[in-house]
Amino acid sequence: MRFIQNLFDNIAAWYKSKTSRRRICAIDPDNGRERWHINLSPLSMVASAITLVVLLFVVVLALAAYTPLFDLLPGYRTEASKSREMLVRNLIKLDSLERKVNNMLIYNENRILVVEGKTPTMRTVQSDSLRRDKSIVAPSQADSLLRERMENDPQYQLGNNASRNGVRNTINANSPMYGLIAERFDARTGLFGMRISGAPEAQVMAIADGTVVANDWSPESGSAIVIQHNNGMVSVYRHLSSTLPQKGQRVRGNEVIGYAAAESDKSQLSILEFELWNEGKPLNPETYIIF
Repeated sequence: MRFIQNLFDNIAAWYKSKTSRRRICAIDPDNGRERWHINLSPLSMVASAITLVVLLFVVVLALAAYTPLFDLLPGYRTEASKSREMLVRNLIKLDSLERKVNNMLIYNENRILVVEGKTPTMRTVQSDSLRRDKSIVAPSQADSLLRERMENDPQYQLGNNASRNGVRNTINANSPMYGLIAERFDARTGLFGMRISGAPEAQVMAIADGTVVANDWSPESGSAIVIQHNNGMVSVYRHLSSTLPQKGQRVRGNEVIGYAAAESDKSQLSILEFELWNEGKPLNPETYIIF
């Protein structure tokens, strides 16, 4: 019992020593007067220190979670934040690409309208949607003179208006091959079509429904397929390594009709020579097909 009593007395004395207040003051060295003081116990000092540490931890956690302040520290940014930033950049690029595609479609449609002798339209894309407001663009005097000159130039003539409208209504076509344009249509140099560069043995597809009227081979152009479409329109596919449909066979649009041949023995690219004709006149494929 004596031992237990001494133990409790020691604990009580220790607790009293830790809770008893100490006077902490600041004294003016010139006159010895007290300028400031505070009464603290060792236990209250420990509690204050713990409280200060907890508050600092909460502030640091809030700054890390809700502000980009720590992104300024070298090496702090995580892979998640980098991936999120990359995703935002890709979305911005995708939005810009969508705008460019829409502008390209509008440009090609207006070119077709000019060739047909019609007045082009101005389209304003709102909120990146396909709903567009159209307003008529009044042709200027310079535009009328240029159109009259082009209509009288045999190089740009596509036949009469009925023929042009027939071609426009017929062409709802797809690209014959996935790839890049190597050479563009230029009737002045004798290139009555275009050359498309793609992967080795790339698939060649019919641009629209039609009937195969020729499936021949020649040393100059290799295997070639000629397809007759509606209203006198003809598509020609040259420089093929192999062909699938036979002469007289009916094919559908976007159906594989052959494979493009390599540009040379050592080349890793294939070349397709594609031509589009209407009533014996060569057409620029880019005017009617988006490549």
